[in-house]
Amino acid sequence: MMASVSAETKTMDCLHFINGKYCSSVDHKTFENINPATEEVIGTVAEGGKKEIDLAVAAARKALNGPWKEISTQERSKIIRRIGDIILERIDELAMLETLDTGKPLWLAKQLDIPRAAYNFHFFADYMISVGTEAYEQDNIAINYAVRRPVGVVGLINPWNLPLLLLTWKLAPCLAAGNTAVMKPAEWTPMTATLLGEICKEAGVPDGVVNIVHGFGPDSAGAALSEHPDVDAISFTGETSTGTVIMQSAAKTLKKLSYELGGKNPNIIFAAEPKNKVI
Repeated sequence: MMASVSAETKTMDCLHFINGKYCSSVDHKTFENINPATEEVIGTVAEGGKKEIDLAVAAARKALNGPWKEISTQERSKIIRRIGDIILERIDELAMLETLDTGKPLWLAKQLDIPRAAYNFHFFADYMISVGTEAYEQDNIAINYAVRRPVGVVGLINPWNLPLLLLTWKLAPCLAAGNTAVMKPAEWTPMTATLLGEICKEAGVPDGVVNIVHGFGPDSAGAALSEHPDVDAISFTGETSTGTVIMQSAAKTLKKLSYELGGKNPNIIFAAEPKNKVI
């Protein structure tokens, strides 16, 4: 099954991407995706929770201990570079989806967001094969050296303002370091993340290495991901208050954490709008 995109109606139904396949939620729950510029419904989104996160994490763990570990650094670099190439090949489609999801101008998505997403993969494809192993002699009696190993299964929780750009900013180094990923895109901007699953598979990423679960944060997919005992690290970009909750959840299993918190996203409020509605 491929991602279902309609260029004519400019709509897309977003499914989870788990173990190399698109799938509905276990209980078939969905929610509507709204174009913020027109307030029109532009598709339905599979609503995931603990069950879907469990499936995705299990797939990521299996891939980490199986096919992804067996692939050489040079071959992994080629696959990661190919992801960037395919993103550029599908720039028109991805830019359209980013515009529908965020309301930003099409030219901006096409000139900034999508090319930068491709660049993220190209950069780390080159960087990963140029990183050396440091070794230091100590008093002519010992050698200290550093060995780099994958962290493991990494949860990537993404914001709505730069959906594909920031998601690839997380995913590219995650894959370059030999990790596997479970991604939870912002519920307001699921489209390009959904298509990224198909792109990764086309590039040669083994099943289970990249997984995408849609849903909400508290008491839903986001919470299940940050609390999961078999997730080794979390990378989160979003609100400071949400980051605090994730830190508390992750502390129970001593997960490694990476945060980018807060932001400066201006709002335009017209005088005719009732104050109690906009505040």
